[in-house]
Amino acid sequence: MNSIWNNNLKLFNSRFPDLFNILEETFQITSFNLETQLPSLLIQTAKNGEVTASDNGKLLHSAYNPSREAHNSVFIPEVQENSSIVFYGMGIGYHLVEAAKLILQNSNKKKLIVVEPNLEYFLASLQLIDWTEIFKVEKLVLAINCPAESVLPLIEDTTTINTTLQGVSDAFYFDIASFTQHNQQYFECVKTIISRNKHKNEINAATTKKFGKLWSNNCKKNAKYINQLESINIYKNKFKDIPFVIVAAGPTLQKNLINLKKLYDSKQSKNKEVIIVCVETALKILLKNKINPDFIILTDPQFWAYRHIAGAQAPESVLITELSTYPSVFRFNCKKIVLCASQFPNGKEIEQKAGFSTEQIGDLGSGGSVASCCWNFAVFAGAKQIYLMGLDLSFPGGQTHIKGSSAEQTWHTKSNRLANSDKFTTELLHNANVSLGTNYNNAPVLTDSRMKMFAWWFESRLASLPQIKTYTFSKEGLKIPGIEYIDFEKSNL
Repeated sequence: MNSIWNNNLKLFNSRFPDLFNILEETFQITSFNLETQLPSLLIQTAKNGEVTASDNGKLLHSAYNPSREAHNSVFIPEVQENSSIVFYGMGIGYHLVEAAKLILQNSNKKKLIVVEPNLEYFLASLQLIDWTEIFKVEKLVLAINCPAESVLPLIEDTTTINTTLQGVSDAFYFDIASFTQHNQQYFECVKTIISRNKHKNEINAATTKKFGKLWSNNCKKNAKYINQLESINIYKNKFKDIPFVIVAAGPTLQKNLINLKKLYDSKQSKNKEVIIVCVETALKILLKNKINPDFIILTDPQFWAYRHIAGAQAPESVLITELSTYPSVFRFNCKKIVLCASQFPNGKEIEQKAGFSTEQIGDLGSGGSVASCCWNFAVFAGAKQIYLMGLDLSFPGGQTHIKGSSAEQTWHTKSNRLANSDKFTTELLHNANVSLGTNYNNAPVLTDSRMKMFAWWFESRLASLPQIKTYTFSKEGLKIPGIEYIDFEKSNL
């Protein structure tokens, strides 16, 4: 056992020196004692002479031939079809060894991800099983002792805000009950986060299939702008430590318009340094109240998204958009139009042919809503404090939008004697898979599956960036873990 342990430590230190040093300094891993520090693990000898073990009385591997059992579990078509192999827990490591062998036999292109919150189980495996093959895997990720929220980015493997359609949606997950029993709450949290993101990717893929032709036509018409307009990279970290206020068009914006106007007037008189960003649906109601946002973000390719700004003028505002939006967007009367990286294949292809990478343009991701792009832009620009107005992700009071918003005005223009605006609101409520959520008063509030997905996105992003503090000015909207309610008067804005 000592030779296995010493060899594994040497390989570990060679492959992941920074992680090794952190663990050694914090936990003194080289002095780890299996019997005293993990007494629940009972080491046994299998019928074929291999080492096996039980944890709290439950067998982790076969009592007859653990390596063959692991081989039969790993070498199946389903595992080979995916680009990543994810293990929730590891037992004492037999399955990891077989997964490594599979990857090494297939050009070493797959990613192997080991998720283990309890360091003791990782160290136990290093003492019991030879990790030589595992450490040969080129794309080996050890999510050891990581917060649950940090696991998703490791699987997605992105260096930008955007996530690819691979990652969580193109991985095979080994979810073996005996491997996770020692910390079920942690693993359930990880699995929930991953499940939500898999569902999000499925929605994105279905949306791409449905609107692909529209986005392709828009991109072709807008291709010329890639060389004519500046990108959002001109704002990267430009507003460091300046608070951002993100304005959406939810019903509770009505209660906060007075405060927003007060803040805007104070900003204009140079008493306050703050950046105001709005989604396109909130623009006209802000302009009506003589509030000119610093930035407007519109990334939805559909014609109806353009209608939210059509006919308006915002000479003091910068419009952030992308190549797949409706062509008329680029004729909007504003201070400046800048591009963010496209989230759609045709737009990405045009950018690449023009010689621009996603990083060179600036990526605002695809959290499913324009509000998520606004939040990403605030982080991109250097904000550490972000305040939300009108981002309800629910139907407080049975309303869908603030009265007077462009969405509501669109319904009025489509109204007739048989179909008034109330009918459109009612249809939206009843056709949206409505369910109950909880607001910041811990009271029930109507929401739907789509808006819950947006909320999950915020929850995941907030958890992965705990240094960014996000607040809401409304108690009536859907409560999102990580977003705190704050009274406007106490916000120091």
